[in-house]
Amino acid sequence: MSDATDFDLVILGGGMTGLTLGYHLAQQEAADSTDKPQALILEPRSNYSRDKTWCYWQHEPTPFDEAISHRWHRWRVSCNGYTHVSESATTPYVRVDSAKFYEIGQAAITASDNVTLRLDDSATQVSPYKNGVSVQSKSETIQARRVFDTRPTPTPEGILLQHFVGWEIETDVDVFDPSTVTLMDFAAEAEDIHFFYVLPMSPRHALIETTHFSTQVLDEADYAAEITDYLHQRFEINRWQIRHQEQGVIPMPRQAPDLSRRPHSHIVPMGLHSDTVKPSTGYCYPHAQVQARRQVDALCSNPEAMTVPARSRLNRWFDAVFIGFLERHPQRAGEIFFRLFKNVPTDALTRFLGDNAKPADYVRVMLALPKGTFILQAMRHVWRS
Repeated sequence: MSDATDFDLVILGGGMTGLTLGYHLAQQEAADSTDKPQALILEPRSNYSRDKTWCYWQHEPTPFDEAISHRWHRWRVSCNGYTHVSESATTPYVRVDSAKFYEIGQAAITASDNVTLRLDDSATQVSPYKNGVSVQSKSETIQARRVFDTRPTPTPEGILLQHFVGWEIETDVDVFDPSTVTLMDFAAEAEDIHFFYVLPMSPRHALIETTHFSTQVLDEADYAAEITDYLHQRFEINRWQIRHQEQGVIPMPRQAPDLSRRPHSHIVPMGLHSDTVKPSTGYCYPHAQVQARRQVDALCSNPEAMTVPARSRLNRWFDAVFIGFLERHPQRAGEIFFRLFKNVPTDALTRFLGDNAKPADYVRVMLALPKGTFILQAMRHVWRS
């Protein structure tokens, strides 16, 4: 195989992670343009449109902040008839409009001389060799020094999944409180971990999601029935218009992928099915932003730089213990989440959930959990590792 390459980097998939990588590559301002990595993004879709809702606690700015459409400083969690409302003046919970996000990413790449976004194309075969990777796309064969693979991968059998369906609806009367997000409203007498999520954009406009943590997804009709019943019972409404629908399945593995142990050194998995997502919560957006920026900074200072993980070993360990607990005690999930939001100071908890925790934050989280149960679960995790 020839050492010659067509591109320094090929990014498989131009979704949120792929476009973020492309954006940061496009923004590199080397004095000599030849120092910039030449990158190609292969994206199967032929055009971009709003298809997802990304939310997170905003601890620091990102280049995509113009895509933030809403900010909330209050959020609630409800379980077993009790409700706790948290608020933070400094750390808002924000919603990213995916259509605007795609526009920002595409504009930066279009203006770049070192990143190419190719729509309506995808990899049909990826073959590593000694000094790089050969990528067969629908249109040609490409040689690359390194590949960032953000494509979905098969989900292992038997692991916990976060699966959800959301309806963005409008009503004819004022229904929702636009000042407060409902993060988790746990369903009573559920067979698995089941809660509802309400993102209120105005008194008559909200995203309603039914979310499960379980090993099996449901039929489409089951999700629809759950949302319909929730709108009837919780908000006492019978009429609404569905403006947008979305759904997703997020893996929640106890042992999240370790990039240092990947099969091929020149192929780097990133995104939802790699180490980018926080599996205990399903949050991916903020981790993808940080990982992409750090990875591009590393590559541009050293083309042979090692892969940059999204999350620390300590955060991965906490996730593994927590997911193990959820697998063994699903009936206690609502209680545990409620305890966390009620007993941990708001800013400490949002830092913990965003993988930005300080040492004292870890202590506060541990003190809020049932110590005996979690110590036992931590010991089980160590024994299995």
